[in-house]
Amino acid sequence: MRILYIITKILTFPGAYLRAFWEHLTCRILKLPVERDGYLHLDETCGHVEHGMASGKFAAFLIETGPGFMNFITGLPLFLCGMIQVRALGVRYADVGWLFFVYIAALYVGASLLCSLFPMVEDALNAHFLIYQAPGKNPIGMLFAAIPHFIALVGSYLEKFCVPFLLIAGGLIYSFLHV
Repeated sequence: MRILYIITKILTFPGAYLRAFWEHLTCRILKLPVERDGYLHLDETCGHVEHGMASGKFAAFLIETGPGFMNFITGLPLFLCGMIQVRALGVRYADVGWLFFVYIAALYVGASLLCSLFPMVEDALNAHFLIYQAPGKNPIGMLFAAIPHFIALVGSYLEKFCVPFLLIAGGLIYSFLHV
């Protein structure tokens, strides 16, 4: 399964690279040490940054959800732009010339960004422990973090097994084959 994970991250390298960039930027803001340079390693950290674990609740929540949120808000408009133009409106190369390739690129980059939304499982589990199990629980903070944390925790396990990639690739294939 690890090889399939690496293959999907290489196929969606723009999204994996940008997610790792957002993660690196978040680590710099939170002053978390980055342990290894580079973003696309050929192991389970492909598309992520190896960093020290956050020790504060907010820092753990931010490192868990912030980079994925940034990928989401940049990837969804690109994906929708490409999908609407190419699929819904049926734009072809003969209609718009070179602009067709811009739509295809927007669709690919948007899909690749949406394939890399979730944190590593270790980051999600660290945030879960600090927010919900560590001493000094804050009920307001726990309530505020519940939905984004649940999405990130479940998504981290799903991404570990390439489910987002398979769903997006399958959805794209279905949308173009289904007339």
